[in-house]
Amino acid sequence: MAHIPGSEPQPRIGLTAARMALDKSQQEIADELGTTHVNVSRWERGITKPNPYFRRKLCKLFGKTEAELDLVVVPASAPTATPPQSVRVDVAPTLPVTDPLPDLNELALYDPAIPLQPAIQLVGRDGDIARIKQRLCAGGNVALTALNGLPGVGKTALSIALVHDPDVREHFRDGILWAGLGPNANIPSLLSRWGTLLGISQTEMAALHGQEDWAKAIRSSIGLRTMLLVIDDAWDLMEALTFKVGGPNCAHLVTTRFRDIASHIAVGGATELQELSEEESMTLLRLLAPGVVEREVQKAQTLVQAVGGLPLALTLMGNYLRKQGYSGQTRRITAALERLGKAEERLHISEPHGPVETHPSLPGDMHLSLHSVIAVTDQLLSSETRQALYSLAVFPPKPNSFSEEAALAVIDCDVDNLDLLVDSSLLEYTASGRYTIHQTISDYARQHLQEKKPHEQLINFMIELVEGHKKDYELLDLESNIILRALDYAYELDMKEELVRAVIAFVPYMQARGSYDKAAQHLQRAHEAAKALNDTDNIIATLIYSGEIAQQQGNFGQAESTFQEGLKLARQVENKIQISALLHNLGWATWKQGELKQAEVYLQEGLNLARQMEDEERICGILKVIGSVATHSGRYEQAEVHLQEGLNLARQIGDHEQVCLLLINLGVASAEQGKYEQAEVFYQEGLILARQSGHRERIGALLANLGDAVIEQGDYAKAEEYFREGLLLTRQIEHREWMSVLLTNLGLTMHKQGEHLQAETHLQEGLSLARQIGVPQMTAYALYECGNFYLDQRNISVAETTFREMLKVIPEVCQDLIALALYGLARTSSFQENYDEARVLGEKSVTILEKMGHRKASEVRQWLNEVRA
Repeated sequence: MAHIPGSEPQPRIGLTAARMALDKSQQEIADELGTTHVNVSRWERGITKPNPYFRRKLCKLFGKTEAELDLVVVPASAPTATPPQSVRVDVAPTLPVTDPLPDLNELALYDPAIPLQPAIQLVGRDGDIARIKQRLCAGGNVALTALNGLPGVGKTALSIALVHDPDVREHFRDGILWAGLGPNANIPSLLSRWGTLLGISQTEMAALHGQEDWAKAIRSSIGLRTMLLVIDDAWDLMEALTFKVGGPNCAHLVTTRFRDIASHIAVGGATELQELSEEESMTLLRLLAPGVVEREVQKAQTLVQAVGGLPLALTLMGNYLRKQGYSGQTRRITAALERLGKAEERLHISEPHGPVETHPSLPGDMHLSLHSVIAVTDQLLSSETRQALYSLAVFPPKPNSFSEEAALAVIDCDVDNLDLLVDSSLLEYTASGRYTIHQTISDYARQHLQEKKPHEQLINFMIELVEGHKKDYELLDLESNIILRALDYAYELDMKEELVRAVIAFVPYMQARGSYDKAAQHLQRAHEAAKALNDTDNIIATLIYSGEIAQQQGNFGQAESTFQEGLKLARQVENKIQISALLHNLGWATWKQGELKQAEVYLQEGLNLARQMEDEERICGILKVIGSVATHSGRYEQAEVHLQEGLNLARQIGDHEQVCLLLINLGVASAEQGKYEQAEVFYQEGLILARQSGHRERIGALLANLGDAVIEQGDYAKAEEYFREGLLLTRQIEHREWMSVLLTNLGLTMHKQGEHLQAETHLQEGLSLARQIGVPQMTAYALYECGNFYLDQRNISVAETTFREMLKVIPEVCQDLIALALYGLARTSSFQENYDEARVLGEKSVTILEKMGHRKASEVRQWLNEVRA
């Protein structure tokens, strides 16, 4: 009862004394009652009187009667009998003018159906709550707000947090109504309950016929009150709209898993709840099962990734782990984690619930699990749409995505089924125009997929895509994970012909992206399949690619052996195209191992065959290698002739990959002659092409060479920038050859800049890698730079040992490297004051270099003149 103006309020001594006896503050009492400390203060001072609901709660809290708490004292002027208060006193102009207005905070109506707040705080939703609160409290059409998202994403949990939020309750001061609908909503019962709560009499309710009458009666009862109406888990648009009965001061919050319902209801756009981030997921899991998570962090992270941050999945797993790990027994924790590591087990981990905690989507006797929450939507789909959902499980799940074309090829039905799955939140349509399927939905669908046809359709679709777009690396980047999944399916289903076709078509892309180990694994499978099919051409093709992969990993001996095996087969079947390709690769492998003469024999035979067949792409490739061999033999003029011929031909046929490679080798030929500016021009053009195609090996090579060119021009900072970028890239793809070169060059750059400790670290790592790879020229180059470093550090004995080792590993045909080793030894002799020996070694070095026209010739000549002086 409110205070009557003109009368003095009488403090409730009994109520105040009861609180103080418990040693509690007004705020603490308010928190326990679900009200504000302002109301408690006003009750104790006698300014207002709590309604029957709060009076009952006060008596229960203090264990006293209303009389003992001074709650039944009335003013003397009041009548002896007071009519009982209803749950809600309507604020309407029907009260006598002399009567006071009731206290709105005190008489707020909170629907008993509102779920209790969970014991664990809501994680990762602060931003969503803030945005939705702002919309709900904005008034007008904006206050009609909808939440949607996939099953288990936490729509209801967020709504529960909102209705218990103090700011929301303060704004909606007249109360909150809650209706949980679900797929089988009892609309008349829910309307009747709201009517009762709002004070509609039994007589009035008996006269209501149909939902329209009920809606009008409820709206009339709400009147001008400021209330929030929550319509949770709507499955039908008209059912949701039936509960849109608030007055002008009300807001409505609708939750639904159906995008079309949410978009229809929310005038300003629905809020689609997203899954939790990995960090937020770990926080939630840690709150639920702290002991297990702290003990098995890595396994917990694996579980988080497996369920894609879905709050329901995390909650069920966390509760299960907490129950299994309470005793601390390692055996039980290990078994629990192993169980959750299986998709089928995760789907069926369930929890019982009390009769008032039933999930609105589930029948009262059904336990809550991922499977049950997803299945209730699945069961409402048509058989065709349901089968489409199951078929989409062949795609790798989120964060991967797939095109509509690929989806239609797999589900083998019309696009309407995809739209229905999107509307049901079982499938997501991304901003990039592609689809993605959440991990838990994919796990569910996979459990129900019985036939192999979708797998076969995916394999065939991806074969056609790869064969038709071999060099469209941007497209293949988008589809790469799906293609790899298709390769696995072809292997698992023993589809040998399809496996061989797919692997051979896709390996060039894997080479371009530096996925050498993965390529080697699939090539081995394809090789075995080709042998089983007795398919000689494809046996040879898999050997060619396997040798190239070994070569790219720096295993040149293994590469040569593989190419020789392929060449033997190719000669037997007289396949000239493959013979030429194998001779090309053998030339490269033997050159890398220092066998320049044998390399030229292979390359010349391969070039002759390519010219006979007018295979222009192969001609370009072989000319590129022949030019490189000539460069490293000191025959620069001849090298440039071969390389320019190849470049012109590559430009004519529009082969950008060959153009890029030929530009690299032309740059090397120019740099070896000291034409650094010209070399830089070649490298920069090549780098543009390499970046366009995203070919990481070539980008790394070009960055190494560019750094080498600018360091010779004295720009050490720019050189370091190139080398570090290249090193980062080659480490990612584990290309040991270019890693070695870049480490050596970076060491040289740091040495030039006076960073001697870093320089030695990089030089030694580069040398170690070169020794592992076993390429003599590469090892010799690394030794040369190490020797130079030790000379500058005046560590003469180590420098001499380094240069002597260099002489031992250099092939005889590599005259430039022999000359550089002699130059190094000449300088060590000079430091040791063996001037005669220094001059002899210097003369030998400069003679070789000047004959070749090598860039170092002038440096050695100048040094020799200084020694003579």
